[in-house]
Amino acid sequence: MEPPAAVFFYDYVDPLAYLVERELAHAGPPGAPPAVRRVPLELRPPPAPLLDPDAPEWRTRWEAALEEASRHGIRLAEPALLPWTRKAHELVLHAASAGVGEAAHRAVFDAVFLNGRDVGRVDVLVALARELGLDAREARVVLDVDRYAEDVIAGRAEAAAAGVAASPALASAHGTLQGFHNRDALRTFLLR
Repeated sequence: MEPPAAVFFYDYVDPLAYLVERELAHAGPPGAPPAVRRVPLELRPPPAPLLDPDAPEWRTRWEAALEEASRHGIRLAEPALLPWTRKAHELVLHAASAGVGEAAHRAVFDAVFLNGRDVGRVDVLVALARELGLDAREARVVLDVDRYAEDVIAGRAEAAAAGVAASPALASAHGTLQGFHNRDALRTFLLR
């Protein structure tokens, strides 16, 4: 198996990270997405206050995402609430241990930006687990006991070590690429 060309730092309430994720699927050779390792980077880890959907910082980010999404024919659903995402990241790590991590990763992003679901709620995450074919009771227990919380926290340390302070960002041995970039720019970065 080919080692990852880069590390993608993202958060599930970051619309620009969602769009980068979609672009990454097309940044490799036809039919072969690039080898990228995904590492969670919470925008606001607890106990920091939640992101305010009316704050200028968020409005600017959301408008930029809407503009990019419209260029690609994607209709985004604006989240009414921007929850903490640690539990969503934990669910995806749990799903990865069961062999459905990539599907879970896409499902959580889609839940937020296509369906407007609140992925800060454990019941929503348990429903997603069920939709992915995971045992719902086991998923609830995993989330209740914070089985993967330290792994999510470690993502922030890894990002800092790579010189990354915010989502979305790609890091490789050749440097970092921060913010939204289309598939051509991503491909160029990954092929350096």
